[in-house]
Amino acid sequence: MGGNIAKKLRIMGFDTEFWLDASDAFLIERSYHEHMLLVTRDRGLYLRVSKSSTKGLLLPDEDEVKNLVFILERCDIKHINPVPNLNTRCTICNGNIKKLDKTRLSNPIPKKVYEKINAIYECSKCSKVYWEGTHVENINKLIDNINRLLGR
Repeated sequence: MGGNIAKKLRIMGFDTEFWLDASDAFLIERSYHEHMLLVTRDRGLYLRVSKSSTKGLLLPDEDEVKNLVFILERCDIKHINPVPNLNTRCTICNGNIKKLDKTRLSNPIPKKVYEKINAIYECSKCSKVYWEGTHVENINKLIDNINRLLGR
């Protein structure tokens, strides 16, 4: 679940790291040195975080939307802009996404996509290519729902 939340936060424009098999000590040290909020569902890790000088959040729910709202509320974020936005990041490597002229792509995309889509984005770090398809509509519906919940 943490990986899905990290991906969604990246899409929304938040600098987000996700570590699957890292030790608690590594996560706490990394979070401390990078001045990042450590978000977890692991109670033991959260207790260690709360005893350190690292800031942390213990996710309260199994529901992804509720957890995203919880994180955003605790960070005093009251609204998320639709995506892609100026801060949208790569879901794979957390790199910056830049809009490109589709004729300048370094990676090929399906011919049907190339013919129908004007807005193409590429990660400046890993060169993953993104375009505006139904997945963007779906994430923006999620963002609309999150914004409604944030505005309660």
